[in-house]
Amino acid sequence: MPIAIAALALRYWLRRQTPLDPSSWLPAAFLVVGVQQLSISIPAYGIATSRTLDALTGPAVLFFGSWAVAVATCVTAHRAGRVLLGPLVAELGSADLRLTLDVRAAVNGPELVSAQIVVDRDRVEWTVYLHAGRGRGSRLDRSVPFRDLIRVMRVTLPVVPELRPWTVLPGGITLYAQAGPAVLLTSIDDEWLIPVHDSVLVTELLNRRRELWALGTN
Repeated sequence: MPIAIAALALRYWLRRQTPLDPSSWLPAAFLVVGVQQLSISIPAYGIATSRTLDALTGPAVLFFGSWAVAVATCVTAHRAGRVLLGPLVAELGSADLRLTLDVRAAVNGPELVSAQIVVDRDRVEWTVYLHAGRGRGSRLDRSVPFRDLIRVMRVTLPVVPELRPWTVLPGGITLYAQAGPAVLLTSIDDEWLIPVHDSVLVTELLNRRRELWALGTN
């Protein structure tokens, strides 16, 4: 019963998100082959070997062959995602895919920060997470639907001052943006400055995705 429930939940997740999210192809492949091994290959091999010890060659070949296929499936999913997204090109903004982009983020201290932009079908999202021990981490999530997004503009942050406040995490921790490329998102309600590694790429990709969304709504 637990395996059946897991299989149904996995099927729902695969149909809902995975085909359009290259970053989830490898986890999805791992889960699929895991469910198959647990529900089919391992029980079948156990049944075959428990009845007789004289004909183990066939079941063993099939069993280890299924593991080889499982590994090949995961490797193929990993390589497919890497080929599609590496290097990332602006033309992917015109494809109906969920894309994850890197963000430059820093704190004025030893803390570790991870941040990313997610370009979805109808919105742009960004997440910043401050890693800290003993559950003291802080997370910030923002989302702007394309219907509210007025303009995406690339900017270059000057060297002076070297650090400038970028955003404030829950708990009052300030993140700083270093000199370099960034994008400025303007919506009907507010403006957000997001430091990125390639502002030209991010700007063109977002504008292409906005055009695709506009065609779909019309």
